[in-house]
Amino acid sequence: MRPIPEFRIGKISLLAAFKFAGDPLHFLRQGFDTCGDTFRLRLFREFVVSRDPAFFRHVLQQNNKYFKKGNSAKMLRPVLGNGLVTSDGDFWLRQRRLVQPAFHRERLQELFIAMGQLTASFLDEMESFRGKEAVDIDAKMMGITSDIALKTLFGNMNTEDKAQIYKQVSRTQTYLVTRVRKPYRLPWMAVNGEDKRFRTDLAYFNKLVFEFIKQRRISGERPNDLLQLLLDSIDEETGEQMNDQQIRDEAITMFAAGHETSATGLSWLLWELAKQPDIVAQIRQEAAVFDDVPTFEQLMQMPYTRQVVEEGLRLYPPAWTMTREATVDHEVEGYQLAKGNSVFMSVFELHRNPNLWNDPLRFNPANFSPENVKNRAKFNYLPFGAGPRICIGQQFALMEMQLILAALVKRFTFETDPSHPVGMHPQIVLKSTNGIKLYIR
Repeated sequence: MRPIPEFRIGKISLLAAFKFAGDPLHFLRQGFDTCGDTFRLRLFREFVVSRDPAFFRHVLQQNNKYFKKGNSAKMLRPVLGNGLVTSDGDFWLRQRRLVQPAFHRERLQELFIAMGQLTASFLDEMESFRGKEAVDIDAKMMGITSDIALKTLFGNMNTEDKAQIYKQVSRTQTYLVTRVRKPYRLPWMAVNGEDKRFRTDLAYFNKLVFEFIKQRRISGERPNDLLQLLLDSIDEETGEQMNDQQIRDEAITMFAAGHETSATGLSWLLWELAKQPDIVAQIRQEAAVFDDVPTFEQLMQMPYTRQVVEEGLRLYPPAWTMTREATVDHEVEGYQLAKGNSVFMSVFELHRNPNLWNDPLRFNPANFSPENVKNRAKFNYLPFGAGPRICIGQQFALMEMQLILAALVKRFTFETDPSHPVGMHPQIVLKSTNGIKLYIR
């Protein structure tokens, strides 16, 4: 049995927690540089941290039954309820069976029509910023992906509710991350109004979703959206359907887990491409197959653009980490884990591991050429997770990102703002420190 190296910062264990909270990516990189691909770390509790693909394979696929969702799921449960992201065991398996049909290829092709229509309108909105001051591209990507998520989930929604939801999602994420990374602030959050504001935001969102469900049941209408699919889903083994609470949990999970990851990935991609004119030129060459917004069939004729999206998700994975908790004493790749041990798997570091990737910090779409994909080990690249719990919306997200990126790059040129520094500050997803601002030409 191999001992797990321990990464320590000084003699005071709390110091590590403060440094991690301040800059998680830099802190973890120090740990990997010091200890190798797997190490122990004590924050407010002990973690086993890894960027070893064999470790990911063991925990996520080969022995997934011995690991459950960790504290990250507990953190999200007040918002997502008992949806696919947070649930475990037999209940999770039942919900997965019920939700899976929503993401079959035929259904995605139908939802693609709404994506295309909204993207076409978004292009006209972006036109108004051409040649003017730098734009907060994070906010713009959040806007279009939120519109797509809400449209494909609920059909039509008024502008006031949309604006309120956008604001609440960002605020809620900051609140949840603060509670986990800075637990010493919990008493202050109870008295400074943050707890109360979170409850108010959640109550508003719940009321909105339950009203959508109620109205849909009353109206008898059957539009082609994901809410209707959730209402119609039947467990083939039991004949049961989801109740309103379960539909609410899955709908909010689809929205929260879906739109922000795509928005974040697109923001990083556009920032990167603003520095990569040769890559932009190749995307535009492929984009000659469409006029304004590609059809589903045209998108399938753009493999290089898909490679660019995949490379963006390698260097800037929105789901930058995964956590699990051992449910039994267990050996992982020669390391002994005790029941209850928390496992922290850094997707960010996996994708930048110099033992796995040539020149890992360079943005290189050729990493995803057919030949390189064929020759690469499966667990070296996991932007959507792996094993039974691989992200159910993976193809939806890839299709959405490729569509929006192709349409934007064909029509606009993006330039960085030298006066606005950009850094990475991971929250639940891999956000930027103070937004990404780009000029639109």
